[in-house]
Amino acid sequence: MDFSSVQGKVVIVTGATRGIGEAIAKIFGEHGMKVACAARSEKQGEAVARSIVENGGEAIFIKTDCGKKEDIKALVAKTVEAFGRLDGIVNNAGIGMGGIPLHEYDDEDYDKIFDINSKGIFIGMKYAAEAIFKSRSEGGFIINIASIAGIMPQRGQALYTATKHGVVGMTKSAALDYAPYNITVNAICPGYTKTTIFGDAPDAALDMFAKDCPAGRMGNSEECAYLALFLASGMARYITGAAIPVDGALSAGHQNVSSWRHPEILTGASLNSGSTIAALMENDTSRAIVDKYLPGFSANEQAKQAYGMTFGAIAPMFGLPAETVKKMLDELDNM
Repeated sequence: MDFSSVQGKVVIVTGATRGIGEAIAKIFGEHGMKVACAARSEKQGEAVARSIVENGGEAIFIKTDCGKKEDIKALVAKTVEAFGRLDGIVNNAGIGMGGIPLHEYDDEDYDKIFDINSKGIFIGMKYAAEAIFKSRSEGGFIINIASIAGIMPQRGQALYTATKHGVVGMTKSAALDYAPYNITVNAICPGYTKTTIFGDAPDAALDMFAKDCPAGRMGNSEECAYLALFLASGMARYITGAAIPVDGALSAGHQNVSSWRHPEILTGASLNSGSTIAALMENDTSRAIVDKYLPGFSANEQAKQAYGMTFGAIAPMFGLPAETVKKMLDELDNM
């Protein structure tokens, strides 16, 4: 994985003062890119740029309100003035809004979120694309930070979902516009990611998000940042028009009940009382032990296919005394 192709590239990262934007700016800087960090908070923005410089990179901070056209236009102009060119932009700045049904939003809510999450990204793409063309960049790129909400709608998130669907749509359409000119346009769609947006959320709330994810955990900002680095590199020049989820399979589909016939592969252990019934019934020795205590069980096709169940969990349901259940489990453990 050679990222030397990004060295010297000039890039703008909006919303660079925290979370995913900060991680992207710092990782870009670590790999030799010249980074213009843009955000509203001057104190935090200066700190991120300073951190990049202190670690041997090149970076500046440009105070920018990404809900204002003139600010974004000035951001692009100041970046070109400072570094002499522009090769790419990461449109990361955005806000969240949700947790209520659609009819409870106000007109003002609509204007606020669309100004930043939709119009702000459009303006960033527009002026960055013009600057990339004028710079004669040989590896131009635009990366928009969308969300899994841009792939799959979420309850209580009507306006946020609408903006993120729009980001994905603009990304794909612009990719078609610029593909002939070797400018890639992609969207990163983070799932539940641990950033400052969660503030002082209690552990119970974070656990809820983790459990809702098939991967069983929340993501971290660096996992999105390294994808952004790859998309900015020469290794990803044939990837354009993609909306790539970074979400632990959250958007891959609906979770259903599923169990392994042979969970012992995860530990390297042999069959034992902790193995599923289906797995035990495929083995002559364990099947004989079960039939000893539960005569005729192996002939019951429906029972032996019990999804993910073990004899330790269901043996008491057969009315066997506890001592008998223990003897059966012990024999299975000592096969």
